[in-house]
Amino acid sequence: MKKNNNCNYEYYSHVEINNLEELLILGYNNYSNNIAFSYNYDDKRIEKTYKDVYNDVTNLSKYFNKNYKNKHIALIGENSYNWIITFLSIILSGNVCVVIDKDIEEKDLNSLLKKSDTKIICYSKKYNSFIENLKYKNIPIDNLYSYINEGKHLQNKYKVDNDKDAVIFFTSGTTGANKAVLLSQKNIAKDIYAASSLYKPNGNTVSMLPFHHAFGIITGILMPFYYGVETYINNSLKHIKEDLKNNAPETVFVVPAFIETFYRQIWKGIRLKNKEKILKHTIKVSNRLLKINIDIRKKLFNEILTEFGGNLNYIICGGAYLDKKYVEWFRSIGIEILNGYGITECSPVVSVNRNHFHKDGSVGQICKDVNIKTIDGEICVSGDIIMKGYYKDKKSTNNVLKDGYFYTGDLGYVDEEGFLFITGRKKNIIILSNGENISPEYVESELMKYDGIQEVIVCEEANKLIAYIYPTDEYIANQAYFNNMIYNYNRNKPKNHQIAMVKLRTNEFIKNHNGKILRDKIREE
Repeated sequence: MKKNNNCNYEYYSHVEINNLEELLILGYNNYSNNIAFSYNYDDKRIEKTYKDVYNDVTNLSKYFNKNYKNKHIALIGENSYNWIITFLSIILSGNVCVVIDKDIEEKDLNSLLKKSDTKIICYSKKYNSFIENLKYKNIPIDNLYSYINEGKHLQNKYKVDNDKDAVIFFTSGTTGANKAVLLSQKNIAKDIYAASSLYKPNGNTVSMLPFHHAFGIITGILMPFYYGVETYINNSLKHIKEDLKNNAPETVFVVPAFIETFYRQIWKGIRLKNKEKILKHTIKVSNRLLKINIDIRKKLFNEILTEFGGNLNYIICGGAYLDKKYVEWFRSIGIEILNGYGITECSPVVSVNRNHFHKDGSVGQICKDVNIKTIDGEICVSGDIIMKGYYKDKKSTNNVLKDGYFYTGDLGYVDEEGFLFITGRKKNIIILSNGENISPEYVESELMKYDGIQEVIVCEEANKLIAYIYPTDEYIANQAYFNNMIYNYNRNKPKNHQIAMVKLRTNEFIKNHNGKILRDKIREE
């Protein structure tokens, strides 16, 4: 479907699925000989068809089902085809896949394994010494074919239960201890269907997000599989630039940290060539032409777009706040950023801007069959995408699941056209001595409009707002610039939103693997 203007239109039509087995069968029936996944191994390009994926998962799941019954099996490793096959096979054998951050420290790993009642660990060879020190049954996943071949001679005795416990994802712990989010196959399948009704790619993707996050594996891997498009698996951040250029994706799924990095790298390259003024002028000319429906961005910015492979039309972004200045800038050069909103407890996608119906500053339209209401400004979500609960944590579950709704902890609203806007995090609200409630995220978004700021966090100290700023390269340690900037900012703001002091940083804020700044760490510092 192609729309030439930015306006509402009907949902994209997809086959509805109820579990991951149906997802595999759908791929096998509709795209059997098409490439599902590609990757590099020992400097060779490996390609796996939808039929290959179906056969590998079917046989490996039979192996797991014969040897393990209703066990919690942890999975830890770098992004790989084998990781994907193992993830699906554990679930489709009737076991529960416990997804673990590949960069976790050993002491934290022990805690999560105990919390999740893990009995077996599947791991890649990079973690040999790490895993073998632990007193768990372990299964290396680097060469799965002995297990897959064994499974070929077995019968599949497991009948899929859509509502059974299927996977545990751990939250990032930005505001406290990691929680074990328990999802069923139905949760995941319904979210794939619901989100895909809003967005549809027209080409291949390159997967960059870590698979141990719900956004990385469900949105970045299983949704493209559902669409029937090829996904190239990037297994190292060092190779992203090369992988984008060589595989020329039409769509990529990222968190804001990637977009901010892309932006900085582009400008760094432009400055090295002394073409900064030329690019700014070209963007102005291009934007004027767009207003009269003349689009020559692919020609004007070919040199930049070639670095992304030359075919990139859409960047789907979620996982953290993204300033709309990036959306506007990338649109100027011919790449549309479709910002979305999700949370692990919602499997994970709740909303996303559409190919041809988007609004800057929003996180898009609500997914199909998902309901949202706001209670005291807090976004609450209901539908089949809502988690089963936090594993063995009834108290925390009851705090967020009430009357069929999941209380997200995020503040926001839905406008008259159905676009969702996030205004802050409930736990982050600053309450001044006069009783005034201040959303630090709102103040931070206003400050981010200034060129010299790379990252900013606003905190309350002694009943005043303090801005902790990590400057862009040109303004490192330039206190005078920021003092003047804050003076100009405060002139146009109400007193309770004014900044009392700027404190400059020489290093980036500490973040989780989704690129979210860990506010608790800032308070500790």
